[in-house]
Amino acid sequence: MSYVVLARKWRPTQFDEVVGQSHVARTLKNAIEQGRVAHAFLFAGARGVGKTSSARILAKALNCKNGPTPTPCDKCIACTEITAGQSLDVFEIDGASNRGINEIRELRESVRYAPSRDTHKIYIIDEVHMLTTEAFNALLKTLEEPPPHAKFIFATTEPQKIPVTILSRCQRYDFKRVGLVDIVEHLQRIATEEKIEVERGALQIMARQAAGGMRDAVSLLDQIISFSEGAITEAQVSEVLGVANRRQLFELSAAVIASDADAALRILDDVNRYGYDLGTFAAELVGHLRDLTVIKVVEDPSGVTDLTESEVATARAQIEQVPVNLLHRYFSVMAEATQELARSSFPKLIFEMTLVRLTRLEPLIGVDLLIDRLQALESELDGPDERGSENPTQRQPETAREEVPPPAPARPPSVKTPDPAPPKPAPAKPEPQAPEPAASEAAPVERRVERRVDPPAELRSVVNTAELERLTPQARWKKIVEFLAQTNRPLAMTAEHAWVERFDDGVVEVVFANKYLEIITEPGRIEILETTLKALFGERWTLSLTAAAGSAAASSRTLAQERDDEIQRRVQMIEDELRNHHVVREARDLFHVDEDSVRVQVQLFDDD
Repeated sequence: MSYVVLARKWRPTQFDEVVGQSHVARTLKNAIEQGRVAHAFLFAGARGVGKTSSARILAKALNCKNGPTPTPCDKCIACTEITAGQSLDVFEIDGASNRGINEIRELRESVRYAPSRDTHKIYIIDEVHMLTTEAFNALLKTLEEPPPHAKFIFATTEPQKIPVTILSRCQRYDFKRVGLVDIVEHLQRIATEEKIEVERGALQIMARQAAGGMRDAVSLLDQIISFSEGAITEAQVSEVLGVANRRQLFELSAAVIASDADAALRILDDVNRYGYDLGTFAAELVGHLRDLTVIKVVEDPSGVTDLTESEVATARAQIEQVPVNLLHRYFSVMAEATQELARSSFPKLIFEMTLVRLTRLEPLIGVDLLIDRLQALESELDGPDERGSENPTQRQPETAREEVPPPAPARPPSVKTPDPAPPKPAPAKPEPQAPEPAASEAAPVERRVERRVDPPAELRSVVNTAELERLTPQARWKKIVEFLAQTNRPLAMTAEHAWVERFDDGVVEVVFANKYLEIITEPGRIEILETTLKALFGERWTLSLTAAAGSAAASSRTLAQERDDEIQRRVQMIEDELRNHHVVREARDLFHVDEDSVRVQVQLFDDD
């Protein structure tokens, strides 16, 4: 006896065996039980999802000796002949090779005759969309009013190509793509019955490659069984199908997230040497980056991804510190590159340059945060402020960051590089606002910070005095901000945006909006705040910074808000004074102006 492939051997013979199409099976079974079977059906869906198999089961259900029944016996002559494709009353027609008007005329002639043995004469036309327009037109009348014994079942993968006149005469059933979990479970049952040992990861790769088609998945299993000798492993499936396994995708995404271009290029080189198709691998990487993004924003990704529980756990750990907008940029860049890679004569080069670009992507910063940082930088470069302090660009850096000139970002204090030419210490005691540079690299960072923020005598007198008791928490925080403005104006401007929750009993609790908290927690800035607090109010004081939650601290106002209110008050006062100025009133009367706003053009210099 010749070998029967698994796709035919395990073809469903009952409605309940059609995997992933329970909605179709239930409707057809109910229609048979209620005696409401239509004369024409249209089964639409992707390849290999059970359209033709369901048509054969429906034919058996109508012609079974126990029928019509939703559960054909599969033992009577009618059932066995239909299963084997040998029934004289069930005609399976290939629409691609019998698409002309002559074939449809022959069909119309044969429909008039009663079935030779069974109850119904059933015509199953596969790929019915391939029929010509003339053939469809010839079928219209017969399809609308067929003899009572005739039933038509059409199957197609492209229902949009079928004329509306045909669609209106059929009951349409849309077959869905089979889910990955359903495919894996069905393949596992087949492997168990065939006594084949196979890893679940290998079945998942087959299911992904099948893209929702059960017949394709079973055919892949048949192919892998022929290749393997013994148990089927995930590596074997990857080798046979020319696809990368999930381990390589996770390794590559980890290299991208870590900005490690060297590791990313090495992984791609391994994939290429193993013979994997780069186009397929790129498409899988796009899907993998999509899965990472979905896992970041969805609490339970089991219903929207094809990943196993262990893979979801690995993905969550990998993207824990990665913002969503960066993951979305990874996906967008890779999706665009995949399309270019498919058209290019140099796919590996395109892939490599894309990976280099991915490893250099940075998280996007909000416009408001950029504006705040630009304002802080402008203040640092503006020169002396209204208090008469020295130009910040001529002062020492805020922390021990001698290796990077401002305004470039500084390294953490633990990273030290020797000064190029340390100056000799001055004989006189240095001023508090301009501390003496470190004489050697061995000097502790904390000592240099303390010398730089040593407060003047009038502020040191706040400690342990009656004035401290009289000051409100907001006023105490203002003392810190005023002193910081003399030595580190950008930091002071950021500190103005804090809500003071508590400032007593040696504890200072302040709340920042997220965008300002991101600035204040940059390396070295918290240390400056803590040192200033201790210098002004004593060593026992501690500082705590938290992020604002929603409308937190809405009842209080920050120093920045108070400053803005004062500016608005002064602007309003000046506008009122100008409106009521006698020159403005005379001008309004002269030109008969009734509007509140008047545009005035002033010539400051002569043209010559």
